[in-house]
Amino acid sequence: MNFTSVEFGKSLVYLPKSTVEIINNTSATFSTGDIITLKIILHNEKGDVLTGGGEFINIWMSEKGKGAGSAGYVVDHGNGTYIGVIKALWSGSPNITIKLAFPKESIGLFVNHIYRNGMLRPIFGFFKNARGETGKGICGIHTLTNHDLCDFTSFNYGMRWFCSLPDTPGFICTDWFRTEGDTKADDRNSIDSKLSKTQKFLLSSTSNKIIKEIKVDVHGDKTICPTKFLCREINPSVTWNSSSPMGYFYNRTWHNLLCQNKVEHSKKLISCLKNREIYMLGDSTQRQWFVEMTEILNLSYSVIPTIRNLRGYHRTINAFSKNKRDNITVKWAAHEFPFFTYIPDATLDFFLPARYHLKVIRSKNPIVVLHWYVHMGFVPVSVYEDHVRNAKDAIIELLDRVPSAKIFIKGPHKIKNDEVVPYDFVRYLHDKLLFPIFDNIKHKVVYLNQWDITVASENNEMHPTKDIVFQMVHELFSYIC
Repeated sequence: MNFTSVEFGKSLVYLPKSTVEIINNTSATFSTGDIITLKIILHNEKGDVLTGGGEFINIWMSEKGKGAGSAGYVVDHGNGTYIGVIKALWSGSPNITIKLAFPKESIGLFVNHIYRNGMLRPIFGFFKNARGETGKGICGIHTLTNHDLCDFTSFNYGMRWFCSLPDTPGFICTDWFRTEGDTKADDRNSIDSKLSKTQKFLLSSTSNKIIKEIKVDVHGDKTICPTKFLCREINPSVTWNSSSPMGYFYNRTWHNLLCQNKVEHSKKLISCLKNREIYMLGDSTQRQWFVEMTEILNLSYSVIPTIRNLRGYHRTINAFSKNKRDNITVKWAAHEFPFFTYIPDATLDFFLPARYHLKVIRSKNPIVVLHWYVHMGFVPVSVYEDHVRNAKDAIIELLDRVPSAKIFIKGPHKIKNDEVVPYDFVRYLHDKLLFPIFDNIKHKVVYLNQWDITVASENNEMHPTKDIVFQMVHELFSYIC
């Protein structure tokens, strides 16, 4: 669908008149392993069925008392009708929840705004000249102006990046030394400033709203039978070729349906990772993984003593084994620009791309986890594509040099629409680009599906809770040890 052509308010979905029904078993009674199919029909306020598609709908199954949850998927027929598909993975009386994540009007506003303005939120470049004077200009992925413009694309390893010089004379491009994001987007250019009060209300009344909840009965085995293959034994290409459900929660523990995500206790895990280096390259959600790893592996930070100090910390961080004989090193580093940091000491050397980090790896069997998502939601998808292709070239070079390296791509996770970014849509666009780009090397790279874990656990936060992060890191380790 072409979201740039969406006319606001012409056919806005009205949830009270929309309907959901199970179509393959009207008794709502199933057996473990059955596929449950639901028909979702969206109506407008007049009661008419919407004539087009484009709404983003989530479907999941949960049973709180069992600590159970799983994700399904939704097929858009382009005529106001959607088919939800979910699998019964445990016996009990779970609820199926169908939620409208975003109406197409919200996505249309996002797409039009981002392509008109380049980025949803500005980043400032700070300059300091030889006289000690400071000033700031606006940075971004497009040529903001032809006047006093600095092209830092080469600094960003071939990925476009520009900054305007400060309005005050006396600065040159080499005076640029740090960046800082704008926490308050320019009111004249923000999406909110373009909407009437009525439009804001209509969008808020349809975004992240439950369409219907349906209770079903599932009989049979306690849970679906697990696969016999261990995750570390399967071909990585399998992780790219599967659809929801990729797994499910039971007893608040994530069970991978592709393979057994079994990880031995900490001593055996440490033994498996002995003399290895793990590189975590990405954003603050990747830093969450880094923190969780240091706790699981009982590592010591190289520069700062407490986890609390890591919040908003963008310098590269290393953690090492307390027992030197284990010789495990874990490293986190922020990805390249655009990166929306909001601290005053974020100097340029904090934000280097995968190409830089992978080029300097010298260990014999490194583990690399790459991630781009939240920050890339503020820029056109073409920017994401540039960064992924740049990283892929670096991955190929690393694998040619170090064939035993293990490479992981951490996929996007479910986030509630809190900052006018429809992340369900961003995830859809990112995966649509990422999968074909990696198609010819997917047998060498593991794709870590974080969407199903966070939908199944009903996560809405940009930074998932610690218990969810533990399950994510546990799954990563299962592909290694």
